Amino acid sequence: MPVQKVSHEMDLLDKVSQGDEKAFGEIFHLYRNKVYTIAYRLTVAAPVAEEILLDVFLQVWLKREELKEVRHFKAWLFTITRNRTFSMLKQLAVQKMAVPIPEDGDDLLLHAAEHPGEQLQEKETRQILRQAVAKLSPQQKKVYTLIKEQGLKREEAASALNIAPETVKRHLTEAMHFIRIYCLARLGMFTALFLLKELL
Repeated sequence: MPVQKVSHEMDLLDKVSQGDEKAFGEIFHLYRNKVYTIAYRLTVAAPVAEEILLDVFLQVWLKREELKEVRHFKAWLFTITRNRTFSMLKQLAVQKMAVPIPEDGDDLLLHAAEHPGEQLQEKETRQILRQAVAKLSPQQKKVYTLIKEQGLKREEAASALNIAPETVKRHLTEAMHFIRIYCLARLGMFTALFLLKELL
């Protein structure tokens, strides 16, 4: 990498370590394709690779204060990517798809009361998410609604729509890609990465 580009990247990383979302967005766009490619080559599944992409950059943001100590960012980033990918493959292999239910609901209510700003932010994000869904093609919207909102499996959605499971997979992949791009363009980078992971 040319010295000028290295210097620019180091400057961006320094800003990210201080919480600069704009700089984080630049780093995201610089490396998103490379991270996605690694994840896709190992999983051979576009939806999984996209989820790993979001997970990796969420980790970068959460660990942003450590960036000052990182000497080779590219190698550090790719290590996180490989580790997250292998972790995801293990999860898929043993089919650990259950979502844990909090034992103490009162803690969640207390947290919501103490952090009303987070509720407002999530409400705004959900509104943008609904706008994105509304802009999908009719078939993509049907597939998204059946799988993501009603919880149907791919085969069940295919049967309900009288189309092939692979067609359902293609429509869902295209829908998720559009929704992520739409939301990333309208939300702060960290907000989009974190809340989209929770909502999608």
